[in-house]
Amino acid sequence: MRLNSSAAAVAAASILLGTSSAAAQSKTATPAEVFDGVVKTVSEQFYDPSFHGVNWPDVQARYRARLDKVTDDASLQQLITQMLAELKSSHLYVYRTTPGVKGGLAARIEPVEGTDTVLELAPLSDARTKGLRPGDRIVGGVASLEGPAGTIADVAVQRCDGATTQLKIRRERWLFPEEHPGWRWARIRVAPEKVIGYIRVDRFDDGAAELADQAMEELGKTQGLVIDVRTNSGGNISAMRLASYFIDHDGPAFALMSRPYLEKLGRPVTAADVAEAPKVIGRYRGEDVGEALAKGHGAATFYAEDLGDKRYRGPVIVLIGPGTGSAAEGFAWGMKTYSRARLVGAPTAGAILSGDNFEIAPTWSLTVPVAGHWSGEGKDLNDKPVTPHEAVPETRADICAGRDRGAERAIAILTGG
Repeated sequence: MRLNSSAAAVAAASILLGTSSAAAQSKTATPAEVFDGVVKTVSEQFYDPSFHGVNWPDVQARYRARLDKVTDDASLQQLITQMLAELKSSHLYVYRTTPGVKGGLAARIEPVEGTDTVLELAPLSDARTKGLRPGDRIVGGVASLEGPAGTIADVAVQRCDGATTQLKIRRERWLFPEEHPGWRWARIRVAPEKVIGYIRVDRFDDGAAELADQAMEELGKTQGLVIDVRTNSGGNISAMRLASYFIDHDGPAFALMSRPYLEKLGRPVTAADVAEAPKVIGRYRGEDVGEALAKGHGAATFYAEDLGDKRYRGPVIVLIGPGTGSAAEGFAWGMKTYSRARLVGAPTAGAILSGDNFEIAPTWSLTVPVAGHWSGEGKDLNDKPVTPHEAVPETRADICAGRDRGAERAIAILTGG
């Protein structure tokens, strides 16, 4: 998912295990210290002992030879980012932790039909005040929009009618998620005897299990339900609580396996490995997951809860898209695999891994994927996008018109339209 620059560092840390690095210190690290911290942490913590088939020592050596060309923090970050990209993995980012330094447009900007397009704007943002609107295309891409918070960005945009204009917009940090706690739900009566429920979930963080219960308490008697995770960047295992209202499956849903277990295993994961890993049910906080992995020597298998009469029996539509990432993709995969829900939209981000944050040097942090995901049958789910049953891609014309074809199609399915 393409994010505003202020959210990128936070989204890089939108992790399933839920821990965070220590506060930034005042001491300045040298480029060599930062580089060494990255190499050491990835070498020790990256979940896959084979490093995705990449010769990691060779990669390190090639990029270390370029350290003498680093002139500032920006060029150092760029060098390390290029090195990490060779591992072809999500949840792998290096970033500065000094607060308030960087900013960008306080907007959600993602590629639509191959062009960076504004989808949402933060409340109270200068971007909104200055007239940036959903559907605007960023001429020349988003690379030039990042800079010190509070400075002015010259932004060239193409409007929905094809006209171009130049806007001067203050760079701002937009913290992520956009709303707290990132859940909303409602009901709509579409016929005298038919009520459709709607749940939008933008994050599956600690506390989401309780929110799932609240939403389903209010929507449990509806005659159809739409669950919208198109802007959900991830979170943690709490997605399993919501999924448990729909999943009719008493076997293992999926397993998390980290470096210590995979190194000891020394071969591809099988269904038997998943079944033999410690069983975890009903534990939804990041610290719970970390504890389960520690007790299981690097492996834990998660099961849906049996909610009995609370299970939802009506038809369910799950809306997904390229903004559906990480834990939200796990939710989408579980709903597609183990429930009768129908997935509508576009393929997800392809970023299913569990990351953790590490302070590698003063004012520098690194997110590393420390655990992978396998299905109950032992299938490797890591960084695989979830595809919908029915493709309804988002178009710029629809964005400009304020039209949501995914939601339209969901209602049509649920109402027989």
